[in-house]
Amino acid sequence: MTTASREAPHHNTLTCIKEYRCRRPDCVARHNAYQRRVYRQKGYGTWQPLVDATPVRQHIEALRKAGHSIPDIQKQARVSAATLARILYDGSNKRAERIRPEVAKRILEVPVKPARIKPHTVIDGTGTRRRLQALVSMGWTLTALGPRLGFHPRRLTDLMHGERVTASTARRIADGYRVMQTRNPADHGVPAASQTMARTLAAREGWHGPLAWDDIDDPTSKPQALGRKRRNGTAPAKTRADVQRVAELTAAGRTAQQIADELGCHKRTVVRARSKADLEAAA
Repeated sequence: MTTASREAPHHNTLTCIKEYRCRRPDCVARHNAYQRRVYRQKGYGTWQPLVDATPVRQHIEALRKAGHSIPDIQKQARVSAATLARILYDGSNKRAERIRPEVAKRILEVPVKPARIKPHTVIDGTGTRRRLQALVSMGWTLTALGPRLGFHPRRLTDLMHGERVTASTARRIADGYRVMQTRNPADHGVPAASQTMARTLAAREGWHGPLAWDDIDDPTSKPQALGRKRRNGTAPAKTRADVQRVAELTAAGRTAQQIADELGCHKRTVVRARSKADLEAAA
């Protein structure tokens, strides 16, 4: 079978004319218009059939760091997977150093912003790990946490030491954590001996409680030492936030930091009071 007798797979580009000798009137007209445009640009000295692929390659890498997958980039830029692979990778053929301007334009127009996180997306497990460790430092055991968080205790053990988790798992742990951090293990059937063992484990492993974190999800965030003594040797008194007052200020549009400044307490205290208010409202 000759090339001329083969049917082109599509008629969206000049390929059908160049490789399959398509004679459809609309394809021929598109090809002739392209040839006239090339002729004019050559005459003006502006003909640029290919451009440097390096900026495009860097843009693709930036998109991938922002969480975009190759299929996502392919869909947004309206290019084929083979085109992206040719730009990115060294294979049996040398990767593309120059590409068509229109391809470069479509890829560069894809905005570099965080990709939408889907339930099955694998994300950093720092926040999940710290939340579970914080609950253990409060005296919660994994056996007690399992049914309350919706996971088997062995699964919680894996998550407590894991580096990566799915977005859906992280969300479930975060939702459960908001509730459990406001509850006392002793009020929910956790024996005193088990609480002591959990706190001892946390102290030995260097785990920190909920109040130690300014941003528990930020891998660069460092825990703050709590319970430090004043110069006179006495421990600083804990400042508690009135739950009703916190709710009123929140309803008035105040931020957690603004409320903390007004009440003379730490921002984390306000966050915990908000969580408690939400639970009381839902009860």
